[in-house]
Amino acid sequence: MSKLIFILVVAVSSLISYNSYSQAPPSVLQTLQGIYKNYDSIKYLSFDVKFDYGSDTLLGKFDDEKMDGTYTMAGNKAKYSLGDIDFMQNDSFFIAIYNKDKIILVDAPKAVNMGSQLPMRQQLDSLLNAYAEHYTITTFNQSADTGVIQLLRSDSLAQFDKFRLTYDNRNKVLYSLAYDYTEVADLDSAVVESYKISSGVNETPKQKKHFRIRFLNYRYENFEADSFDENNYIWFENGLCKPITKYEDFKIYYNKPITRFYEYNEQ
Repeated sequence: MSKLIFILVVAVSSLISYNSYSQAPPSVLQTLQGIYKNYDSIKYLSFDVKFDYGSDTLLGKFDDEKMDGTYTMAGNKAKYSLGDIDFMQNDSFFIAIYNKDKIILVDAPKAVNMGSQLPMRQQLDSLLNAYAEHYTITTFNQSADTGVIQLLRSDSLAQFDKFRLTYDNRNKVLYSLAYDYTEVADLDSAVVESYKISSGVNETPKQKKHFRIRFLNYRYENFEADSFDENNYIWFENGLCKPITKYEDFKIYYNKPITRFYEYNEQ
């Protein structure tokens, strides 16, 4: 799995698991809800995303990974891609195509409104609704049309050193999300031991890291209904879910309804 996609998953789960009930100032939450409402209410919207994960260089090691994606939201229908993974949802199906691994997952729809699938939305909710007391929160205008919500670490329970949300304060859409944090470096054990001996410090060194998401090229594209048709990916024969010719060598995991499971593997 891509380290970047892994970070997306872990960042959400780790925040949601923490039990705290402090909230950000009402004005900040109101701004965020206004942005969410816009994504939820727009009939159709497409935009590009760029993910960037990296770190400072520490003992010769650094991380640098980038991934592009494209989102199309149309009420309860959606298509989006992240790296080599494609997703499609319509009224009846959620389909994920892992092109590199040649796997197709077929399930029930994941959300009534695809605005809820906005990148990192659950993580944002947890950060501003449950972690506010661990940050110093400020808001300001970066330019005439650009607003900023910024959180700076104020104690050891804060997961990030700094978080910054940049948005269009007139059209209520996101420009970027930026996370800066520090964690124990993932280094070879021999390198760590050599460092401890040479430095006289018995702790594993920590490394500064960043994770950025940029939202680009917003466009109001009204795609034909056929674009969200499951028959672009799968078809059924005697109750068995099969891939179309384009994906004939892909393995399918079918989990709809939940009580039934089919696995099809073309030999």
